[in-house]
Amino acid sequence: MTRVFVNLSRQASLDAFNLRLNRRDFFLLLVAFLLTRALIVGVGVWSMDNQPMTEGEEYTHLLDGGAALDMWYRWDAGFYATIATYGYDWMNENRPADDMAFFPLYPVLVHLVSGLTPTGCALSPYLSTCATLGGLLVSNLALFAALIVLFDYVRGHFGKPAAWRAATLLLVSPISIFLSGVYTESLFLLLTLLTFWLIERRWFAVAILTAALACLTRSVGVALYPALLWIAWQSPREQRVLRLILAQIPLLVFLGYIFGAGISVGDPFAYFQTYESIWGRTAGNPIEAFTVYISGVDVALLGWHPAWLDLILTLIFLVLAALAWRKNRAWGLFALFALLIPIASGTLSAMPRYGAVIFPLTIVLALYADKLWRAFVIYGASIGLALVTISRFVTWRWIA
Repeated sequence: MTRVFVNLSRQASLDAFNLRLNRRDFFLLLVAFLLTRALIVGVGVWSMDNQPMTEGEEYTHLLDGGAALDMWYRWDAGFYATIATYGYDWMNENRPADDMAFFPLYPVLVHLVSGLTPTGCALSPYLSTCATLGGLLVSNLALFAALIVLFDYVRGHFGKPAAWRAATLLLVSPISIFLSGVYTESLFLLLTLLTFWLIERRWFAVAILTAALACLTRSVGVALYPALLWIAWQSPREQRVLRLILAQIPLLVFLGYIFGAGISVGDPFAYFQTYESIWGRTAGNPIEAFTVYISGVDVALLGWHPAWLDLILTLIFLVLAALAWRKNRAWGLFALFALLIPIASGTLSAMPRYGAVIFPLTIVLALYADKLWRAFVIYGASIGLALVTISRFVTWRWIA
């Protein structure tokens, strides 16, 4: 009898992690993933050969690997590659530095995957190339894992057709270049998806771990905290108190890193001050993020800041977050706070990147794309924006 009970318990534990995904679905997802990544490289290489390139000493390139590799070494990718190779300036020099804005989990993984050592690595004689290759590996593995989890998660809620629409939307995302590049987007997406996926399988403690890791990946990882509180409060009475206690861990991890880093360089608020002085983001000034568009300053269609596309997509994201709230309160809380946190910095710069990795927004769009004409509009807009983003990113003309 005891053996039967143990076997049943073990099987129940395994079933809790079973994916609602057959081999055919997995194979098709893999093929779609590889084809879309190949198309991104093709568009990127073509753009570098045929579009104007921003030139200057600060717009650096990799020394080997050709255009198909160099196209990924843009903007923040240089910071992540440098941190993965040499560590943080604020840690090495014991003073506030611009790289305090970059959270540690992603560069640590890049460092480990790249096999970087003080004398070099096995992937390339150039450390920047080595770190770039490691970053591409981390990002694309995380993206494919996120694709699988998203498919399974949406299928469990809304069926296979909706799951395929959501997976397709992810693969043709307007920020595809960032999801596959040396950026944190795909890792953050995977960790936030896993948090909700694990909770549904009653692995709340493990979900707290993935939420804490998300908080060490991007600052908006802390947006999971309100959702976790809501889920904990809605739990059965016998589990509620323990879950409410566990839900504090991601917030404590986030605050511990922010203020711990600051204290180590002699200023507990160094993170916020460097964010404001170097990156132009002032905490607690959300109104200005919108009023700047009617202040008389020049506004570009595409640009760093301000740009009309940033405003348009932010408003769309907010509407989608409200719709996510109607579908699922925890989704809505996560989506709204994940939008409000960057908006509170006083600028909508980079909002396309911030919003496009909030998975409840993808689910809402997938549900809305159930009609042919809606799917045509949504997929068409997404692909069109992706082409623009890829082209301008690889030619050093836009960071989204």
